[in-house]
Amino acid sequence: MILKHQDQLVRRHHHTGIVFQLPVSLVLLSILTLNTQTAEAQSANINVNNPQIWTNAEQNLKIQFSYQPQKPILDQPTELTFVAQNLKTGDYLKNLTANILVTHYSSGQFSNFRFSNITVPDGRFSVRYRFQDTGIFEIITRISAKEIAALAAFKVIVPLQPSPA
Repeated sequence: MILKHQDQLVRRHHHTGIVFQLPVSLVLLSILTLNTQTAEAQSANINVNNPQIWTNAEQNLKIQFSYQPQKPILDQPTELTFVAQNLKTGDYLKNLTANILVTHYSSGQFSNFRFSNITVPDGRFSVRYRFQDTGIFEIITRISAKEIAALAAFKVIVPLQPSPA
């Protein structure tokens, strides 16, 4: 079942009853052709002062996101780090599968890059991404397991780069 609700599409999975809420812009983005690349989970710890945090009380889920360096440099690797935990206990979630979509809108065009089917045995994972443009990027992750399916969105700001001297 799909319903439109305040600029979001709300979908309830017919077998599990899990509710997905997607911004309309995300639904439009998913129609676009995406580049895919697989990545393996790496042990990842959030080691920055202000991670971005997404929570879902209904699924008892918390996802933390951070990136290093804090000011990404064009064409240099940036580590995108995620930690998925039980919201009440803080325990890391086990045996997840993750997908990550990096989106950006510039000069009237969307660009997208996807990391697919990342195996996450202990709730912590990271990937390296090279930003090719400045601006605000949206990082969307989908994590799933037997009884969990969740989408979380985060922002990365890639600042203007200093000109070479």
